[in-house]
Amino acid sequence: MMMPSTHRAARSSFILVFVLLVLAITTTRTVEGHARIECPPSLSGKTGEKVGPCDVSTDDGLLQSFPLRANALNTVTWLESIPHPGAPVRFALSREGGDSNGGSSLDQAATGFETCLLLDHVPHDALSRPTYRDESSWHRSSITLWIPDVRCERCYLQLISVMSDAAHGVPTDTKCAYRGARLANANTDAINIVDTPEMDFPACPAVYHSCSPVSIDGTIPRNDMDVCNTTEFEEQLGWPLTPRDNPDLYEHSIYYNRGDVGLYSTTDATLRFVGSPLTDATCTNPLYCDPGVSFEEILGVPDAAAYISLEGSCASVVESKVEAYVPPAAAAVDTTNGDSVADDVVTAVEEGEEKEETAINSSTSTSS
Repeated sequence: MMMPSTHRAARSSFILVFVLLVLAITTTRTVEGHARIECPPSLSGKTGEKVGPCDVSTDDGLLQSFPLRANALNTVTWLESIPHPGAPVRFALSREGGDSNGGSSLDQAATGFETCLLLDHVPHDALSRPTYRDESSWHRSSITLWIPDVRCERCYLQLISVMSDAAHGVPTDTKCAYRGARLANANTDAINIVDTPEMDFPACPAVYHSCSPVSIDGTIPRNDMDVCNTTEFEEQLGWPLTPRDNPDLYEHSIYYNRGDVGLYSTTDATLRFVGSPLTDATCTNPLYCDPGVSFEEILGVPDAAAYISLEGSCASVVESKVEAYVPPAAAAVDTTNGDSVADDVVTAVEEGEEKEETAINSSTSTSS
């Protein structure tokens, strides 16, 4: 039976309004650097979550905890959807987040991030040039962490990516501190931290967050560990970018303007060279700095360095094809009803992202 013209007109008007709304949402997102953990899988596919401490506020439990080995090296990978030169990455481990079924707020577990830093000042790959709209082009980097003798059924591995340039409120030749560290250290009695250098610097205005649920097979319950020994983890790795090696550049949770620059292998995404901070004399582009011009090597990574060894379940990911994020509930979605409204919404989202990509490219060309 043919739909009456008045009904078709009403439906078309509904679709138009809905599409315009989706377009408005997708085209007004801020165009800035974005990153998320790839392996272990993150709670969502979001790469632009700035509120933190994770990419979602509630864990629905649909994503299974990813097993990590205690007292061992574990490789992790992350993806960048929009690049940002000199933007460092930091990894931390939460408190126990509940049983393996999840379904709870992350607030209680997240209180542990600032008391268990696994690795900080992981350099940004100067070769990163992804296309936001094409997920297969998102840039992969990897690093290997030391996971201590800790036991948890559902902890969260946190990645933060700090925008440390003037365009994001960190003026040239200045530093900022991660807001989460500043807030945690404001109550030193509660978390038994004495030294609080983060309070000497303003909060970093733009930080992206991503979390992955993990299980760890150690002997000490995570909630029984007041403060992790980050220095021990760095020594296990032979990590060279520490406060002991250079307190001006590598204090934990404090970041110098575009101070964390690296070059990673194009075959296995491992860190190969560390560079000095970027300067305005060599690059002012907020999205890409040609390493042929701007990269000044200060350290070559030894082939036998533990932090680039490929270990654990995520090691095989480094040479695989980058794929789009698949929500854990995707298999349960009924796709048998091919409603044209859904098709129109998908089209609207794609068009909105295309406009965002155009804005990114325009910004790159005008900043060159």
